Amino acid sequence: MESVGRARGRGRANLLSLTGQSDVNPRPGAFANAAAAASSFSVTSSASSVLTSSTPTEKQPPTSTGTTFEPISSTTKSTVEKPRRGNAPVIMAAPRGKGVEHLVSELAVLSTGERQTGSGRGTPWSNIALPKTKPTHIEDKRGVSGDPISIVANYIRILSKPSWQLFQYHIDFNPEEMVVQRKMRREMVLQHKQILKDVAFDGTTLYSFEYIGDERTFQCQHTVTGDPIEMRLRLTAKNSPDSPNFFHLANLIVRKLLELSGLRLIGRNYYQFDRKIDLERYRLTLFPGFLTNVNIYEGSLMINVDLSHKVLNKTTVFNRLQDIFTQFVDFKRAQDEATKELVGQIVLTTYNSKTYKIDEIAWDKSPNYTFKKRDGTDETLVKYYYDRYQLKIEDTTQPLLISKPSKKDRRAGQTGPLMLIPELCCVTGISDVMRSDFQFMKELATHTHIGPMARFEKLTEFCHDIQNNQEAKDELKKWEISVDIGLVEFDGRLLESEQILYANRSIRYKHDEADWSREGRSLKHISCKNLKNWIVFYPSSLRELGDELINALYQVCVPFGMEVEYPNV
Repeated sequence: MESVGRARGRGRANLLSLTGQSDVNPRPGAFANAAAAASSFSVTSSASSVLTSSTPTEKQPPTSTGTTFEPISSTTKSTVEKPRRGNAPVIMAAPRGKGVEHLVSELAVLSTGERQTGSGRGTPWSNIALPKTKPTHIEDKRGVSGDPISIVANYIRILSKPSWQLFQYHIDFNPEEMVVQRKMRREMVLQHKQILKDVAFDGTTLYSFEYIGDERTFQCQHTVTGDPIEMRLRLTAKNSPDSPNFFHLANLIVRKLLELSGLRLIGRNYYQFDRKIDLERYRLTLFPGFLTNVNIYEGSLMINVDLSHKVLNKTTVFNRLQDIFTQFVDFKRAQDEATKELVGQIVLTTYNSKTYKIDEIAWDKSPNYTFKKRDGTDETLVKYYYDRYQLKIEDTTQPLLISKPSKKDRRAGQTGPLMLIPELCCVTGISDVMRSDFQFMKELATHTHIGPMARFEKLTEFCHDIQNNQEAKDELKKWEISVDIGLVEFDGRLLESEQILYANRSIRYKHDEADWSREGRSLKHISCKNLKNWIVFYPSSLRELGDELINALYQVCVPFGMEVEYPNV
């Protein structure tokens, strides 16, 4: 799914490696039960809980690499995307001021606490520098010119600092390939909630208030197959709020607050499914959501929050392939057109709400494609999806979508391509045809290009949702953290509009518009390039349009001071 703001399919999951025999796929135009497949599609939330929660099991589709069924390392670190700052006039830069002085003074010098033997692929803390936004030679960044103005920023202060000590554990599972997904791993942790209570878990790292031991092994049961799973905990650190790991934990807590407020995880961010916007004319659904990040900004510990949107096309790749093969009689031409349109697109898998980029369409493969499992037995994709997700593939003649592993997947040991079923993939984002539709882009912009006041109202509503949600309040209380009831406010200055210089005169723009294109249309520029030697190509049948283009360029360029000579045609 494409974020109108930012996201581009980065939520790739760790998949299983497989190979096997390929089935030559018959004409995709013969897909069966297309209407039933399209109508049965629904977007479901993936493992949206970043802290432990009792949610259903989630699994991954298979991949094609070698001749064995290989597990993928599950030790990839959970990351939280830093949101972009809003560019509206009212929602400006980070706040200034002393903030919570006692919190800043204690967080200014961070220590890792007592460290135990452990492993990790992250950057050592000694190599990480806290953000510095103020030059050392400047004592006060506040200016004196312009008119004073009150400003609201898209930040929420964290008001209190907890006093607890947390034990940090690394968790390994055996056999690892049976619990690849974080959602399933949380299920394993929940099976021992009497001991592992009040914990935060991101799939690899677990934070606990209680000491569980330097090393401890738990016996779990697979929630789907019932097979025994061994879960081993290893103590890696003891953390206090002064530890740099506090930022990691704080981000986990904030993401948990988003879930408790009713938001669902799509890819790596949370969105409001209950406030979705349907664009029925284009068969699109727009989901509003939020990007968050916890860090020290301007000397205060704050939550940076910004708006985001996800565009979901109600049409599956299966449906789109059907449409293309209906339009073209020639089979090869239909394949070429489908490849041209779909390769490079981001799709969302309906069974785990993960996003993938289509790198290739395997026309010679189908859901009957077989692969060898680790135990040496053969299994088809049809059986795999039914056993793992209880999903029945309606059309076994459709081709497969190939998605190359991301850098994160490769770091985790995944080298082979990922194989996806078109019937289970939803087209996301905006196609080139839609982008060229002026009316569509205009309608979409009314929902995504949010002005300062509307942005302020939505972010304030976000604060109120957390403050008024009892579960969210209990979660903050558990971690001894409190947040401000609203966005930060500070004083700024409204500067005088800049003078725009032209060859013969100067103009100024209005603050509320910041646009001078209308006034500058007929003013001569200080310096400009001439258009002397140029060629215009057009067929003889479009000579009239060619002349209109030449005349239009002449009318526009000459007032700017450009010399435009008649071109060679």
